[in-house]
Amino acid sequence: MIIVIIGAGAAGCFAAIETKRRNPAARVIVCEGGTRPLAKVAITGGGRCNLTNTFNLVSQQAGGLKEVYPRGDKLMRRALAAFSQRDCWEWFEREGVRLVAQDDECVFPQS
Repeated sequence: MIIVIIGAGAAGCFAAIETKRRNPAARVIVCEGGTRPLAKVAITGGGRCNLTNTFNLVSQQAGGLKEVYPRGDKLMRRALAAFSQRDCWEWFEREGVRLVAQDDECVFPQS
């Protein structure tokens, strides 16, 4: 089986890794139109690679997700129910990337 993933951004690379793990016999091909994979991830957080957010401050706000994502709170709620920021943190740490949260709740690689 050949599985083609379009885009080598964060979601595409994550999808490729998980697809190969769940289908070891499959050939997984990632196609990227840009000059290098994960280019946007590398520049997030001022070049420190902001990977996720703890969402602690969001949950403490009166409006919650609706206040932070006024046009996408329902989508974010569904997405986070399927794969939460905690799931993301745990995934990276299982891969050997230790993470740290800053005071502003942004999560970066410890290195």
